[in-house]
Amino acid sequence: MKCVFRSSVLLLGFINFLSAQVSSCVTSAVPPIVSAEGYTERVGDINYVCNGVPGASVVANFTIAMNTNISNRISSGNILTGIIFTIDQGSGPQPVLVQPLLNLPNTLVYNGVSLTFSAQGTLALRVSDIRVNATLVSVNNQIIASLGINVAGVPLTTSQLTVGTPQRGLYVGYSSAIVCAQNGSPLPATIGFASLIAAKTVFASTRVTEGFADAFGPHSAGNNLNADTGQRIIARYSGLPQDASLFVPDVVAGSDAVQPTAGGDFEVPASGGAYAPSANGSLLLARVAGANANGAGGVPVYVPGAIGSGTVNFDSISQLQLDSTGSAYVVYEVVDANPSAQETAQFPTFLGLAPSGTRTASQTAETVFFAPQSTVGSASPTEPLPRYAGVTPQPDCGIIGDCSTYLPQLSVGNPPLQFSGAPGTGVQQGYFVVANTGGGVLQWTASVSYSNGSGWLSLDAYQGINGSNVRVYASPDGLTPGIYKATIAVNAGSAGSQSLPVTLTVTSPPAAPAPVPLISSVVSAASFAAVPVVPGSLTTILGSGFTGKTVSATFNTLPATVLFSNASQINLMVPAALGQVSSAQLVVTVDGSSSAAQTVQVAQFEPAIFSGAVLNQDYSVNDVNHGAAAGSILQIFVTGLSTSGTVTGHIFNEDISAPYYAGPAPGLFGVQQVDLVVPSDLTAMTTEVSICEAGSDGVKVCSVAAPLTVK
Repeated sequence: MKCVFRSSVLLLGFINFLSAQVSSCVTSAVPPIVSAEGYTERVGDINYVCNGVPGASVVANFTIAMNTNISNRISSGNILTGIIFTIDQGSGPQPVLVQPLLNLPNTLVYNGVSLTFSAQGTLALRVSDIRVNATLVSVNNQIIASLGINVAGVPLTTSQLTVGTPQRGLYVGYSSAIVCAQNGSPLPATIGFASLIAAKTVFASTRVTEGFADAFGPHSAGNNLNADTGQRIIARYSGLPQDASLFVPDVVAGSDAVQPTAGGDFEVPASGGAYAPSANGSLLLARVAGANANGAGGVPVYVPGAIGSGTVNFDSISQLQLDSTGSAYVVYEVVDANPSAQETAQFPTFLGLAPSGTRTASQTAETVFFAPQSTVGSASPTEPLPRYAGVTPQPDCGIIGDCSTYLPQLSVGNPPLQFSGAPGTGVQQGYFVVANTGGGVLQWTASVSYSNGSGWLSLDAYQGINGSNVRVYASPDGLTPGIYKATIAVNAGSAGSQSLPVTLTVTSPPAAPAPVPLISSVVSAASFAAVPVVPGSLTTILGSGFTGKTVSATFNTLPATVLFSNASQINLMVPAALGQVSSAQLVVTVDGSSSAAQTVQVAQFEPAIFSGAVLNQDYSVNDVNHGAAAGSILQIFVTGLSTSGTVTGHIFNEDISAPYYAGPAPGLFGVQQVDLVVPSDLTAMTTEVSICEAGSDGVKVCSVAAPLTVK
């Protein structure tokens, strides 16, 4: 077992005991709504307004820890880029030249920031353009920044600020799917939006809708500060025959434009769209030429003119490149938007296909996501900014209000399916009904997931268009007696998904008795040495048969606090009420089955240092590459100390009789923290440190020495 301990003070700032004449710092932030699909969402600016002695100066360290990964660009030396830190010392905001360091995946620090209070005794600081991975925070929960400053005695009015709220930013609607049929789809002699509509070329429309106002923003929007591009959307098509061709508009005018782009299969009349630049902005998407398959790179084919430059009408169409698998994609970038309105845009995808009497009708598939897409949710030197996870958007018809008018809607009928039988009695049969209760064309697929067992269910059919009766077959053959559960999921994409529970009961013999837990050894949770247990400290029990819903342990019938358990190991805190006994009877109980009592030795103290738990004054783990300076303070996390003995330390050949601190480790059950000052006369070396405790009789017990590097 590997134990890693981090002091909770990391989240509240480093306490270096600097002296500054500072009375308080008021902190604040205005949390924006951010896209829950985003890996690099810009959170609200963090503000500090501090009061102190006029003209006083201090050098301080600032810490900002998020409850998710920080995802700004990062350069060599773990320096985060794009973050803006300013200080106003009475003459206006000035940039802080100290570089932000990524200390942990979710924590940035500014070390050595010089602060000088104005003649009025105030100063103001602001940290802007921090980007975080919003996908790790549940929708409608809060992105939290935990703030720390190392000046002793300086209270922050709020050490934790809400700096963002994730909501889904992209919702999508599909009027129908493109069907490649024997009669084909004609193309006009000259390709343009109006000519394709006039030629009655087959098309299906895609509609994208903001989940909240300002979810779609151009490159110039505030949430795209220091970003590579504006908001992008990628549409991917698959299932096309090799002789097909696809065409999409080059520019898409949104719902608040002069005339929205539309194919006419949603409520908006067919039009290539018209747009006029305005002060408030209106949604406009431009196709990105040269974008890669993830949606990065390339350049938008259209840039809006200046405000007041007049109305532009759009008719330009481009053909998409179809690969050898019958797939294609298009990337659009938002080049204008109204940040105060929840906007939507739609575009038709036109199909060109020659007639063929031998063609088998096929239905294509389309998926739409925010772009660029990525799998990197932490700070990166090379990944695009912004970037997004491949989160499938939910239907937008609930926002628009046309779920039953233009869009297909999935309905699955029949009660939960229940089967019973013994192996060899034959296959059981049932059915359920799939129906389209909306408009358009419903394409659905069905799949089976098992809670236990596998392969005992089959369906006829697994996919279809619009309505169908689906037969379900359940076979008990090859199964041991018991109750088996599965779920049939019917997925119709944006038209919805539903599930049916399935239960198969196979005749069950009496349950086998539960295994009896067996204790093989009792060791220190820190050193894994076979030493006496200490009341109030951590101990590890090794053995077998520890797997169960309820795992407990007692010492002389006193309950211990179980912190971790698996099949062969239990970590627990020995009850402090065990008192001054020299031995105790240990019993482990799993789901009502108890082990044989085992006698364990009890001591009032038996110190042991956890592996990797010697921290330098800057909270880094002490090792050969991160030594402690002579005269600095070490934080050592141990278990096995009492509350009544005399705690001492030993470094190299020197005893340390008065630790800087020795007591409970904040927030860590059964763990003690001992802070030692490294002797100032030590030179650079690799040595050892140990922690000792002596009782009233003067007998001293020391831990196994831990390695220590002095720089």
